Amino acid sequence: KDLDLMSRIASFVDKFGGAGGKVGGVDQSWTDIIENAETILYREINYQDEAENAIRFAKDFGLGLGGTSVRSTAKSVNGEKLESASEWLRVPFTYGDLSSEKFLVMEFVPSIKVSNDAKLDSAGITQEDREYLAEALARSYLRQFVTNRFFSTDPHPGNLGVEVFNDEDRPPRLVFYDFGQACTLSKDQSLGILEVIESIIDLDAKKSVSAFNRMGVLKDNADLDKVLAKVQSNY
Repeated sequence: KDLDLMSRIASFVDKFGGAGGKVGGVDQSWTDIIENAETILYREINYQDEAENAIRFAKDFGLGLGGTSVRSTAKSVNGEKLESASEWLRVPFTYGDLSSEKFLVMEFVPSIKVSNDAKLDSAGITQEDREYLAEALARSYLRQFVTNRFFSTDPHPGNLGVEVFNDEDRPPRLVFYDFGQACTLSKDQSLGILEVIESIIDLDAKKSVSAFNRMGVLKDNADLDKVLAKVQSNY
């Protein structure tokens, strides 16, 4: 009922909103947004989908039970085999044969919430460790976007933890949880994201818009001058 009501409201706003249906020169549809949200919501509560996402994520990074290193299924942009990320990344092992649409069976992996500064301080996590973890997070997403072409779309602090090794002389390890939301990318989307990152580093607004086109995120009738101006204003 809630989704039906939201769909009706969205339809009304699209029809009588009075804003021309454009944001930054790009057409938008609140009806499409609600329909996408409905699809995502039902996907989120299907634990079989989450199990498959978690298993694929672990295989892409070469992560096994207990945080061990296994062979990665991902390849670099140049087609070379990628090493396991087990030194700096971990996910709970998922028991696919025991999971179903209503049950998700995973390995228990304790950690400290990535935003809990007090506990991180108590665990002896230094500023250098935090920089290492931030680099691990950035590295993981670059690999997800560009080589794996499959990424977790919900990386809020509740889904990220820090595994601390008190009895071992090794840096902390980043832990990813919750794979209810994940997305697959096409080759053009993947390379487009890489071009966006490069354009941000170079402060090149035109290259950003070109990358958006490659990714297919702009409508055919988008006002590119307005999109360019909007991007430039953020640089």
